[in-house]
Amino acid sequence: MVAFLAALALLAVIGGAGGWIYGAQVADERAANRQVEEIQDTPSVVQEAPPRGEDCPRATQEAAGAAGSPGGLTEVLYIRTEDDRQVWICQDTAGTLFYQGYIGPADGDFIQGENALFLTTVDQTDGGYLATNQTDQGTTTYSVTPYRLTQTTNGKDSTFPVTERRP
Repeated sequence: MVAFLAALALLAVIGGAGGWIYGAQVADERAANRQVEEIQDTPSVVQEAPPRGEDCPRATQEAAGAAGSPGGLTEVLYIRTEDDRQVWICQDTAGTLFYQGYIGPADGDFIQGENALFLTTVDQTDGGYLATNQTDQGTTTYSVTPYRLTQTTNGKDSTFPVTERRP
């Protein structure tokens, strides 16, 4: 009788272990199938047209065209600071981002290099955009978020709070 119970217990352990191994294999196979389905269901990367916002300023459109843009620049983000610094982050129909900075009244003329700065080196970051301007005097970066503009020149930061923004 003891031998019978020992054999029964051994078979129960073997059966339990086999069941556990089989269950783990089934779970792994199902997880792998889900991943394959997700990959198959994921559309290939397609460059979507940028959302249609307000048109970027004419001077920005012209500068982007001169830089090889196909045009159709629309605002992705517009900010104005307390001291009338204005920044447009624009996107063309090809998805390329541009930075247009301007200091002055809303209806003033943009004079690139004097009161306006157009940049083609713009990256999207968490919560904003980073534009880079490389000159003989060093590198200046402009971190643009809906809440602040931070200008960093050769390691020195200047931050300007935003008083107006779109969208």
